[in-house]
Amino acid sequence: MGLFTALNIASRGLDYTQNALSVVAQNVAGANDPNYVRREYQSDGASGLGDTIRRSLDSFLQKQMWRESGSTGFTSAQSDFMAQLDTLFGVPGSNSTLSARFDDFTKSLKSLQTDPGSTANRSTVIAAAKRLASGLADLSNGIQSLRSGAEQAISDATADANDALKSIAELNGRIANSSGNPDPSLIDLRDGALRKLSGLLPLSVTMSADGTANVSTTNGILLVDPAGAKSLSFDSHGTLNAASVYDVNASTRSVGTVTLNNAGSGTVDLIASGALKLGRLGGLIDLRDHLLVKAQAQIDDVAAGLSSALSDTNVTSTSVTGGYDLDVSGLQSGNAIALSYVDSAGLSHKVSIIRVEDASKLPLSNGATADPNDEVIGVSFAGGVANAKAALQTKLDALGTGLSVNVGTNGALRITGTTPASVSSLSARVTTTALTGQGTGLPLFVDSGSNNTSFTDSLDGTAQRRGFASRIVVNSGLLTDSSYLSVYQSPANAASDPTRPTDLIQRLEKTGVTSSAQAELGLAGTRIPIGQLLRQTVQANADEVKRVIASNDNQTLIQNAIDSKFTKASGVNMDKELSDMTQLQNAYTANARVLTAVKDMFDVLMRL
Repeated sequence: MGLFTALNIASRGLDYTQNALSVVAQNVAGANDPNYVRREYQSDGASGLGDTIRRSLDSFLQKQMWRESGSTGFTSAQSDFMAQLDTLFGVPGSNSTLSARFDDFTKSLKSLQTDPGSTANRSTVIAAAKRLASGLADLSNGIQSLRSGAEQAISDATADANDALKSIAELNGRIANSSGNPDPSLIDLRDGALRKLSGLLPLSVTMSADGTANVSTTNGILLVDPAGAKSLSFDSHGTLNAASVYDVNASTRSVGTVTLNNAGSGTVDLIASGALKLGRLGGLIDLRDHLLVKAQAQIDDVAAGLSSALSDTNVTSTSVTGGYDLDVSGLQSGNAIALSYVDSAGLSHKVSIIRVEDASKLPLSNGATADPNDEVIGVSFAGGVANAKAALQTKLDALGTGLSVNVGTNGALRITGTTPASVSSLSARVTTTALTGQGTGLPLFVDSGSNNTSFTDSLDGTAQRRGFASRIVVNSGLLTDSSYLSVYQSPANAASDPTRPTDLIQRLEKTGVTSSAQAELGLAGTRIPIGQLLRQTVQANADEVKRVIASNDNQTLIQNAIDSKFTKASGVNMDKELSDMTQLQNAYTANARVLTAVKDMFDVLMRL
């Protein structure tokens, strides 16, 4: 080997080791950056000298990490809010929980039963009732505060997604302009933006030959392409209440939605399109529109059941030839008539006939009641049975019942069957609206949102049950004169009469109430006492909180595991960098010695 050849090899060796040491230094500097992918100084394979810097990337693990980020974003968003919901329900066993307040109310009625004439006992009942009502209202307001917080969080997450989309598009442009040799730092930054975006919404990423990324939602809606990034918007509705709901119809939607703005091609509602099933956005949307709506429905059912159990009275029918007469003179809007019949084929059926005065709500769907096995009919009874007869007959005929509707004795509703069809039973639940003169039922709790009227479960306008927990209050008539807790007749019975307190206790302990399908308690229309409904509601929420938190804990373990695998495959290992640095330093020293030796030889030759 000639001296010039040795000099050239040693010189190039010094350049190689110097450049490789520079890459090692970059790796060490980026060791704590979660977006940094380890670099390797790559030789061309021919001369053995380095010529490119390559990212040591495991693309399969990277895509898996992005997929898991979507699930982690979903569960972590929900876990934070559900932990707050758990706090709203209170610590089990404390005096502030709904269960404790309900127990205190029941005990106060039992004390009143023993001495109905006691002013102190009546005051205790009123105080306990007010405390129970305020507990329901506080819980309802807390749930809606969480929904409002979720609304704001969706707005913030949408802004974060826009920032990530813009960053991806801008970095894509710089990568595309790199003449096929982009700076690895640009790719790290772009992949970091993709990681951020993957935690916000579910992504599908396709890499182009020039190193740029095309991004779409997992259901195929394009977000970033060579032309740039699409923009997202969120029309926040600010403070929400129980009546604030999502609807694909923008005219009836009363919460915000995430919209993709296609330049020149209109907009796409990403919630309606099903594009936001995962990610932080998906978790917040599911929380706002499902989990917290379900929690609200459950406590609305408790409030409705509490009011109805104390005020509603079962009205039975009178047998007539071929059927029954039912007095519906006290039927209120929202009250239901229960009809059972056997058709001409010998099959049994149930029909719920609900009084509805708002024509825009008709016809009712079968989901208007909690019973999955009944047919639901909505009918106006304004003007009595004579005016309702034709509409009710038309709807029963449409069901093929084989039954006839007529005006019975004293204006009663008469329903009869013609053989082989027959009426099995006919009854109604009618709400007591007055403090006296309508039996022992008592509208102790009323709706402050409708001029302190009785809760009748009306479907007119906005369904009365929706958000009732936030509006339930003690009847102002009882606040003025608590003797109505025992006085129920007109002219008045003695205030020391235990009949009404005794009946109220029986109603709380034995009267069956229903839970709406929206509450998802799985009761399927089964009637249970209000105390049992309250216990199941509290337990259902505790179970839901545990499920969400456990799901997040599990997902966090999965995310940490895939992150660890990715870091091991593509991140910086300080031990390896130290080993590489030592080898490169030794190589540098060896090449330097060769240069020194060649120099010495040239010096000897020059002296000859």
